Amino acid sequence: MTICEFLETFKGYTRASDTARLDADDAILMRESHYPTSGDPIVFFDFETTGLCPKKEVIIEVAAVKYIPGATEHPHISHLIAIDRPLPSFITKLTGITDDMLRAQGRRMDVVLDEFIEFIGPHPVVAFNINFDVRFLNAAIERHGRRPIQNIGHCALARARAAWPDLPTHKLAHMAKHLNLNHGAAHRALDDTLLALEVYFRSFQVDRTPASAPTLAPVKRPERTIAAGAPSVIPIITGPRQFRIEALGTSRHQDVFEAVCGPRTAKGAAIDIQVQLRVEPSSNAVRVLLQEEIVGNLSPRMAQDFRRAIIDGDLAEFRHFECSAKVRGGKITDSPSDGHYVMWLDIPQDDD
Repeated sequence: MTICEFLETFKGYTRASDTARLDADDAILMRESHYPTSGDPIVFFDFETTGLCPKKEVIIEVAAVKYIPGATEHPHISHLIAIDRPLPSFITKLTGITDDMLRAQGRRMDVVLDEFIEFIGPHPVVAFNINFDVRFLNAAIERHGRRPIQNIGHCALARARAAWPDLPTHKLAHMAKHLNLNHGAAHRALDDTLLALEVYFRSFQVDRTPASAPTLAPVKRPERTIAAGAPSVIPIITGPRQFRIEALGTSRHQDVFEAVCGPRTAKGAAIDIQVQLRVEPSSNAVRVLLQEEIVGNLSPRMAQDFRRAIIDGDLAEFRHFECSAKVRGGKITDSPSDGHYVMWLDIPQDDD
């Protein structure tokens, strides 16, 4: 029985898709053999947000599970957040979270933030794509005048990529299917937190990764604390601007862009997003990915320059990189029936 299946039988547990709010006093039970039985507590967490840019968007749901090795019960928190704006329709479609839910059940972000910081304490933290969540956490900390936290961070997505490199995608829903897990409500914070926990712990059981129980030892390079930026397990690339990719938004990729950016970007409008760059070991190609979907490539000259830059930056052992970017829209044709847009991607200098 998996953790998600076991939770169905646990009295007091309410699925994240339900309207009832989970209290921090409730506990989650875990009895699978792949869970570590010794060591310090590890906190898994996930945020749902109104968009992708932490400078402009806000958190709408927070969940965290504190895994205590050797314990039979593991505390958790899960809260919706009251916000000062209507939810974008595509976020409601993606998450199932509505304006009515946030009005009825949402709590103040500053209160939940304090509870979250107290809940994680000094423990290491894990999220599926931790770079994304850390940026929103740091933005909330700055926005509400809290002191930066210094916890060590680890990325379940990086573990998945290392453990199962041959999978066509490492999206959380795809990992759930690959591992035969009940994925619950997609894009709800508690369900995604539990899936990240499963992926993280199960990744240590794969032959190509250490077979021992999970530890939180640094991966090749020293870990960075959350306060110092995203953990080094997925390096952040900022600049230079010559890494520019043009005409990404063909009809083949339009659904991917609309799922991330919302419907139809107006001509000339710029949207802040996060993209991944993947260095291919068997060729000179550098792929551009959005939500684990390949949407383009760096040109051969730019790919060569990028590879040289990561070598100069002592990052040659990594294959995956993340960067903040701007997507710009422009119509492909003047035909009224053509609803697709050309997407321009600029990798900014110093996250501007």
